[in-house]
Amino acid sequence: MAPSQFWGLMEEARRARTAVSAVFAVCGAAFASWAARVPAAQAKLDLSAGQLSIGLFGLAAGSVVALAAAGPVLIKIGSRRGVLCGATVLCAGLPFTAFAADLPLFVAALVVLGIGNSLLDVSMNAHAARVETAYGRPIFAGFHAFWNIGGLAGSGAAALMETWHVPIQVHFTTAAVVLLVLAAGAVAGFLPGADRGQGEAAFALPGKVLIPLGVIAFCGFVAEGTINDWSAVYLSGVTSATAAVASLGYFAFSITMIAVRTVADRLAGRFGVVTFMRVATAVTVGGFLLVVAVPVPAVAVAGFAVVGLGVSGMVPLAWSAAGRKQPDAPARAIAAVAACGYFGFLAGPVLIGPLSGGIGLRWTFAVVGCLVVTVHFLAPAMRVGDRSARGSAPTADV
Repeated sequence: MAPSQFWGLMEEARRARTAVSAVFAVCGAAFASWAARVPAAQAKLDLSAGQLSIGLFGLAAGSVVALAAAGPVLIKIGSRRGVLCGATVLCAGLPFTAFAADLPLFVAALVVLGIGNSLLDVSMNAHAARVETAYGRPIFAGFHAFWNIGGLAGSGAAALMETWHVPIQVHFTTAAVVLLVLAAGAVAGFLPGADRGQGEAAFALPGKVLIPLGVIAFCGFVAEGTINDWSAVYLSGVTSATAAVASLGYFAFSITMIAVRTVADRLAGRFGVVTFMRVATAVTVGGFLLVVAVPVPAVAVAGFAVVGLGVSGMVPLAWSAAGRKQPDAPARAIAAVAACGYFGFLAGPVLIGPLSGGIGLRWTFAVVGCLVVTVHFLAPAMRVGDRSARGSAPTADV
C-alpha cells in the first residue's frame, strides 16, 4: 500500500471515529433526557406508581423487540442506515411521550422510545466495530465513554429545564430536533461502503462462542443497572443520607465510568484483555464490598465510584470481542450479545425490589457483587485470535 493511500485511510478512520463518538453522545443524551424527567411525565398524566410501571414495561418491551430484530435488520440495511433509522425513531419517541394524552398512548410512546434506543444502540456499536477494525487496535470502550458524557449532558440539561419550569412538550421536542440533526450530520462521517455480512442470510444463528460474552455483558449490565436505579435508594434508606448526598452515588459512578472508558482500550491492549477483565472484576466486587461493609454515606459514595472504575470496561470490551469473533457478520454478533446484556440491565434492577424485601437492600447489593465474580471465570472467552493475548496487533498510533 502506498504511503499516501495508507494515510488517507487513517484520516478516514479518524473522521469516522469522531462521527461515531458523536452518535454515542446523542444516544446517551436522548435517553437521559427522558429518564431525568420521568416524574414530570408522570405528573402531567397524573399516573399512579402502578400505571407508570405499565409505561416502563412498554419501554422494556420495545427495547427487547428491537434487540431481537436488530441483527437481521442490520444485515439487510447496514449500520449507517440503521443509525439513521434508530435515531429517527428514538427522537420521534421523545415528543410522543410528552404529548401522549392518556395511558395507552403513553405506553405506545415508550414502546417507540425503546425500539429507537435499541436499534440505534446496536447500529452504532456495529459501525464502531468497523471503525475499530480500521484502526487495528481496541478503541471500543472510548465510544461508550461518549454515551456516558452524552448522558450527563442530557440529564444536566433536563435539570435546567426542570428548574426553569419548561414543559416537557417544549423540552422533548427541542431536544429531539437538535439531537436528530446532530446524528444525521455525524452519519456523513461514517466509513463508506457496506458492512461485512450485509446482504447475507439474516437469520443465521450466532455461534455458541458468543454465549460467554453474553453472560459477561449480562453481569456487567446488572451491576450498572443496579447502581443507576438503586444507588440513591440505598444511600437514603440504608445509610440515612440526605437527598442531596443520595444523588452523589450515581454521579460518582458516572464520573469514574467515563474516566476509565477513555483509557480502557489502551489498558486492555497493554496488559491483555483477560488480565484487564479479571482486574476489573476484582475492583467491581471490591466496590460492592465497600458499599455493603461500611454503610456510611461518604464511604458508600466512594464505593459506588469504585464500582464504576471496575465495571466500566466490561460491556464495551465484550461487544468489541463479539464483533471480532464473527467478523463476517459483526452486527448480528453484537446484537446477540447486546440482547443478553440489556436483559440484565432491564430485568436485574426490577428483581432487586423483591429480593431486598426478603433479605434487605444491603445484602441484595452483596448478591449483585457476587454475581459479578462470574466475569473472572469467563474472562478467557474474550480472547480473539492472535491479537487476544495483548489486545491488538501493532499498528500506527492514530
